[in-house]
Amino acid sequence: MSSIYLLEEKPQDPADDYLAHASDLLTQTTFSLVIGGTALFWFCLLRSRWPDVYAPRGRLLFAAPARIGKTFFGWISMVLHVNDADIMFTSGLDALLVLRLFRMLASLSFTASAIGLFIVVPAKVLLDPDSNPETRLYDRVVTAAMGSKDSLVVHFAFAYVFTALVYFYFARFAYETVALRWQYLLRVRNTRPARSVAVTNIPPELAEEQRLKQHFEQSGLGKVLSVEVVPRIERLGVLVRRRFQLLERIEEQVVVILGNPCPAVSYDPDALHALLTSHVHGDGAAEHWSEIRQVLHQWALPKFQTERGVRALDKMIDQLELRLRRFQHADSVLQQVRNEWFLTYDGRRDRSSTVGFVTFENAASAHLAAQTFTFSQPFELRVDLASEPRDVFWELITLRASSRFMRTILSLATYILMLLYWLTLAFLLSTLVSLDSLKTYFPWLPDMAEKNRWLKSLFQYTTPTFMLSLMNSCVPYILSWLAQLEGVQSRSAIQASVVRRYYLFLLSNVLLIFTLSRAVLADYSKWIENPALIPRLLATRLPTAAPFFLDYVILYALAYYPLQLLQFGSISLAMFRRMLCRTPRQFADALRPNYVDWAFILPQPMLVFTVLTTYSSLAPFIFVLGAVYFVIGGFVTKYLLYYVYGRRFETAGQFILPILKALTGSLWHYYVLIIGLCALKGKVLYVLFLLPLLYINWYLLSRVAAQFYDNGQFVPADMWSASERSTPSEPNTAHGHSQPSAHAESSRPSHHTSTDYLLPRPHVPAPFDDVLDTIDRETQGSGSRLGERMRRRVEHLWTAVFRRIYVNPQHTPQIFHDLDRCYSLTGRSLSQTNYVWEDEDLAESPREAPATVTPRFSTTFDNDDQMRAELMLARDQRESGIKPDEFTDFSQSSVSLLEGVLDEGLAVYEHPYLLGNLPSLWLPMKK
Repeated sequence: MSSIYLLEEKPQDPADDYLAHASDLLTQTTFSLVIGGTALFWFCLLRSRWPDVYAPRGRLLFAAPARIGKTFFGWISMVLHVNDADIMFTSGLDALLVLRLFRMLASLSFTASAIGLFIVVPAKVLLDPDSNPETRLYDRVVTAAMGSKDSLVVHFAFAYVFTALVYFYFARFAYETVALRWQYLLRVRNTRPARSVAVTNIPPELAEEQRLKQHFEQSGLGKVLSVEVVPRIERLGVLVRRRFQLLERIEEQVVVILGNPCPAVSYDPDALHALLTSHVHGDGAAEHWSEIRQVLHQWALPKFQTERGVRALDKMIDQLELRLRRFQHADSVLQQVRNEWFLTYDGRRDRSSTVGFVTFENAASAHLAAQTFTFSQPFELRVDLASEPRDVFWELITLRASSRFMRTILSLATYILMLLYWLTLAFLLSTLVSLDSLKTYFPWLPDMAEKNRWLKSLFQYTTPTFMLSLMNSCVPYILSWLAQLEGVQSRSAIQASVVRRYYLFLLSNVLLIFTLSRAVLADYSKWIENPALIPRLLATRLPTAAPFFLDYVILYALAYYPLQLLQFGSISLAMFRRMLCRTPRQFADALRPNYVDWAFILPQPMLVFTVLTTYSSLAPFIFVLGAVYFVIGGFVTKYLLYYVYGRRFETAGQFILPILKALTGSLWHYYVLIIGLCALKGKVLYVLFLLPLLYINWYLLSRVAAQFYDNGQFVPADMWSASERSTPSEPNTAHGHSQPSAHAESSRPSHHTSTDYLLPRPHVPAPFDDVLDTIDRETQGSGSRLGERMRRRVEHLWTAVFRRIYVNPQHTPQIFHDLDRCYSLTGRSLSQTNYVWEDEDLAESPREAPATVTPRFSTTFDNDDQMRAELMLARDQRESGIKPDEFTDFSQSSVSLLEGVLDEGLAVYEHPYLLGNLPSLWLPMKK
């Protein structure tokens, strides 16, 4: 067979083979290796020269990753030796579970590839009488055909084997995820988010802090420490943003006058800061501004020393004076409005929203409240576990329910229109890049491609894959905007929405369109003449798309992930921004590490696994490529999460189980394809025996997956009680013994766990059992005894398999013992401190905590100021030890979470517009 893929040939029977030759995969592999190898070479070269650019998390003051050497390939061994405990401590449980997801999918792909290559392919060759004996072994391995009717039994058996394999790996991963999440939440139970709940749709009679506190305490949920009903302060937000805009213009104006860095020898930024921030009114104002003019003339750039330059400088100083007066007025009004709001707030409904946050004395009360109906009206006073304060999208938190409903409809309609538009583009792309379509515009191109197989593969398969990936790269940004338009109240929920919609988008544009478009274009005339042939034509043409997806997986495995190491987009954008930067604030923002965005990490692996399941038995070799993809992807993602990306929030693995559910749903494509092809080949018996797989998959998705997701969100009550009993107290040394630690107590298995109902129950003898068994043996026939023996063997087999899957959540996972052994504070293990850092440790920070405005807007009923505001095992990782350079000293945090408020001020469940730390004047550096 001389062509690359026999896509232009129209087979007359669905039993025909569609082969991908070694030369075809070699072409795509060569292109991918050239791109990936070049990217890897430049990464190794640039990483050793700019370590702070390609490993920015190494500058963290706390919980920083291990330093990487500057050798060319030394970073590879460093990344391989990073264990799970290091990932959890420095990057969080979300990052660890994502890496374990890659690891699980790689193991699943390796196992499925071994079954496919060593069992499915040989069995198909032996059972297929129509197979050509001269066909090469490689062509048999990568075949994308069903073969004759006699070989269908192989695909029928593989459907059950592959389904059992997927369920085994997914169930074990789900158990591990739930156990890790529960143990992690127990470890961070003293943090503020772990003890807090978010309350929405608050009824008018409970819209005051004191009443809300009494409602929860009288419901028997536990003691409440603090309550905040989020106020409606949209107008105050306008003032905060206006103040920040004026501040940025003032900083730019000062840089134009003095330069950054300032070359004047006598330049004193502290003295200038004191002059510009002083509020002088009345008779002393003229003298004050005269002094400012004098120092600005003295420290101005040399270009302002000429006569013409002095006149221009005077005009700039006049503009600076006007902007400073406006800024001082906006700042004074803002402070006055803040203070008056605190003093005059009386909890009235017209000044408060229907959203609030309640912090309990212990985390068990928060989890109990989130699972309890605490109000008689079903659509009011809804309680959920609270996100971290920096995870809350404060700009959208106070939207009314009616407004959010209309926003949801508008967002969904926009998403559907965008999906239809992109589907049209993808369909046109899949048609235009074919050689038949290109022949219309370039008659000479098909003849040239036929003479050169490399050129033909480049135009027919590499080009559409690359163009499709490039076209889809901007979709996450659009989906993120749509999620904000919808009114989602947290950044984690926004990313979860983008991951879900982007996966559906890729599924529609890549898998369905590029599969169906080939069938439509090849036989559209037959479809019109005889619509009854549509199912048969689809069954004939669907396998022909398998070679395209082989190339797709190769390109992403060998080229896409090495390009991710270069971080070409983010670093190029940072360099471009640095070229345009002028003020110290702009330089600092351009050099700060990027935050992880799961919308750019998870959807592509989800799509690849869906492709693997769809063509699992049609093209067994695709699992080999899938294993390579997940191994390389997991390694690159591990480097990026450990050394590059900072984390903006922590959900303790809450978003992983929905992803696992979506991957389980990908089996539908495989079932529909196999059942349809078997039906068209006339094997009705195979179809009937494959139908139970549809019911099993539906049951697992609707019942079992829902149980995992619903129960995995909350820590069971027995684990809370066991944790409280094992909380360490003062050591009892009266008799030379000490109390057992929390880990020692929690690691002991209890008699009854919250998941014991999933284990097969042993037979417990009852009275008269022996007599009844004797009567049964005498009355039962040989058929009944055979059935009983088979039932017992099935039970023993199920028990053995289940014990390989089940993870007892009462037992502390080994990773937490590794954390206790590897990380400690002031000579005490983390288990003894419960990961809560002491006051003397907090005092070691080089930055002083900014003063908060008093009185607090929220009603605090007890002292809760010592609770950390993040679900982290380590302390605040946003503080960065970036060394000052000639352009900036990084003295202030960035303004990326809420415009006009510093990120370091988002630490409590109080609206940042009222209590957030506002940015101050940032003057140029001294040269």
